[in-house]
Amino acid sequence: MVTLHGSVTETVAADPDALFALITDINRLPEWNASVHHIVEAPAELTDGSEWVIELRAMGSKWNSRSRLQELDPVSRRFAHISCSDDGNPSFASWTWELTPTDSGTRITVSWELQPMTFWRKWLLARIRHRQLKNEVGTSLRSGANIVIAGLSG
Repeated sequence: MVTLHGSVTETVAADPDALFALITDINRLPEWNASVHHIVEAPAELTDGSEWVIELRAMGSKWNSRSRLQELDPVSRRFAHISCSDDGNPSFASWTWELTPTDSGTRITVSWELQPMTFWRKWLLARIRHRQLKNEVGTSLRSGANIVIAGLSG
């Protein structure tokens, strides 16, 4: 099986609790993640097993992506979910977000594991997407931090 691992760590001058609240507010994803075009479906509240659907735009294409909550811990500021295209393809990605307070703000680490299961995703599409994610994730984290710093987190 092919598994593609990656992570990005950024230290930003934003309050960790406010930043965690922004990141875990599914309806606000398009505000700070440029790849998320819009929310198709969101739960009223994130609870164990909650699912949401977003429209992603990347690699010159667009598709619906369904995510399922795996962990939400506001005390340790840890958020984990699994996402997959909403078309029945068995390929999926596991995402983990960890926010740690620092003297100057917050250290955010986002880790992912891409699990491509079909031929084209395994040998082409997931590899391209994996290379794109390092830059996209870092840009999104800085964008979210800027929203919190500007006082627009609520």
